[in-house]
Amino acid sequence: MIRAIIIFLVSILLISSPARAAETEGDLSGYWMGTWTSLNAPNYNGVVEMDIKNEGKDVYGISVIGNTKCFPDRVFKGKLSGKYNNFIRFKLAPIENPEDSFAKNRGVINRYRNAISMVYSFNKPNSECYGDVGTMFISKIQPYSSIQGITKK
Repeated sequence: MIRAIIIFLVSILLISSPARAAETEGDLSGYWMGTWTSLNAPNYNGVVEMDIKNEGKDVYGISVIGNTKCFPDRVFKGKLSGKYNNFIRFKLAPIENPEDSFAKNRGVINRYRNAISMVYSFNKPNSECYGDVGTMFISKIQPYSSIQGITKK
């Protein structure tokens, strides 16, 4: 748990710039892709694909997590916070039971709103992944980043 907190704090420092503070603008809605790594077993990692919807401070959507035994298809729901809405937190749940949360994510959004660094934790007892914590880094797929139909858009 200490490692997760340290990584989260380092992520905040890396994403924030010592230059002038700038308001973050724009909507997070869209397709995002990235990676995740367990801090309990650093060789255990995979890919992440998220379809994020953003309405005001509310965020929600679906995600697919590769190389996991714990609900690879998920829904999430949460909020943005902070002076510039640059912090994100949400709960994950299985698609078939969206009210039965099994994990929490907390993260930092960069000022251009095209990258998010997060820490996750599985908090549902009796879950196969209970107690696992790790990191995720996702980037928003931009119209110019699609390469011959490889990425969704």
